Amino acid sequence: MKKLLFIGFVCLFSILFSQAKNVHYTDFIDFTDNSGIKYNGMMITDEHGDDGRADSTVRILYTTDESEHLVEFYADCYHEKLKNGNTRISFIPTKNTTVKIIKGKDVSYNPDTFVYEIDIKTDKITGTQSDKSGSDPIPIVYKNTTMSTQDRTDQVDRFYFRAEPMYDLLKNFYNKKITDANKITPYYDALGWFGSDGIAYQAFIVSLFKNDENLNTIVRVRYEKDGEINIIEYDAQSEIVLQKDDNLSVSIKPKTTTVKNIKGKSGYNPDNFSYTLDSADKFLKGKQSDENSSADLSYITINNKQEFALKFYSEKDEIYQKYLK
Repeated sequence: MKKLLFIGFVCLFSILFSQAKNVHYTDFIDFTDNSGIKYNGMMITDEHGDDGRADSTVRILYTTDESEHLVEFYADCYHEKLKNGNTRISFIPTKNTTVKIIKGKDVSYNPDTFVYEIDIKTDKITGTQSDKSGSDPIPIVYKNTTMSTQDRTDQVDRFYFRAEPMYDLLKNFYNKKITDANKITPYYDALGWFGSDGIAYQAFIVSLFKNDENLNTIVRVRYEKDGEINIIEYDAQSEIVLQKDDNLSVSIKPKTTTVKNIKGKSGYNPDNFSYTLDSADKFLKGKQSDENSSADLSYITINNKQEFALKFYSEKDEIYQKYLK
């Protein structure tokens, strides 16, 4: 009896092992087979391990003879970085997976293998569907890039029923994304340099982001001149570009020549900043420039954000209260 129970446990484990239990990624694809039947696919993927593999659940929705069918199977999802710099994502049905009929009857379905590649230069995504029928691979249409988070939320009701545990996980996953997208997220940088006048300057840069778009960048520069501390402020626009080597290129350009004196009365020309960070946000190199000169930048590590910010802002300042406190 114990042996039979053990065998049953092993079989159950082998079937469930690749089922996605949490939602870290979702993918939506379409494809049309040689007979003209159109299929919609939704893949839910758990977190990828160090080996690039993740558990995933695939559901396919399609209609034949005016009847709608919904099937499910489990797959291993592999995330690979190719030698040409492209990224390949593969959904390969697990060895012991079976096709579960969620909706419909008299359904015969072979688990699909999906492979698609993301071009590093163009961000174009192309891929194919295949199964064990032996037919030639069929092109797929990758839909994520044309869908908003709300579009994906609306799709949940097509692929999952309210009583299923995954339904709530998906709704919470997308609702969090919508909530996060509506938040203004502050990003901080602190830079230092020596001007051609021999003065040491420090810049505290606060960039406010929403929906992955830069709303505003506020630059405050602090320096001592003739024994007096000066703090100035101006508005700027930031641009962050991911380079081919995975480094980040950051450029900060003034929106205006108008400079506001926060402390002191010294005249000041707004700065341009350009610098490079590696994939771990480690500063590599950078330049400061204005209409009179340029200088090499150094990166200032902030160990205590509030303490450092108070060198540039007062506690009653609106920016400090909203984003730095």
